[in-house]
Amino acid sequence: MNRAILSSAIEGLVSNYGYDFNRNESSYYPTSVCRYPAAFMSEPEFVSIDGRKHGRITYEISLHLAQQGAKLAPSERSTLLDEMEQQMLDIFTELSQEECVAVVEGLQISPTQPAIDNHGALAIVGKAEVVTIF
Repeated sequence: MNRAILSSAIEGLVSNYGYDFNRNESSYYPTSVCRYPAAFMSEPEFVSIDGRKHGRITYEISLHLAQQGAKLAPSERSTLLDEMEQQMLDIFTELSQEECVAVVEGLQISPTQPAIDNHGALAIVGKAEVVTIF
């Protein structure tokens, strides 16, 4: 149940930033993106649970943000990556304020290498452990 609530919360947050949300296995990532800007999340991975009827469940989240960048100059690509990094930070910050989320830990944000598609998309990935409460 927490997995569905967490996925739904992330979908709502990335949609607020104008990203088309996709959730699937990570091997489907390149073929799942139909239009840009796009957000792709693989299924949250269960890490641990504390408690039986009440407690905490920790999930590892991997979220990709991608935007078309093939026709951009190098300076424009750099600026876009900076904006996407800030958006990723904002998304995980807002996620930490969701009702079912206790804390977001160990956030790592980095550009995706190599390119995720043949169309010159720019992409970054954010990975974190998200502790939910039940």
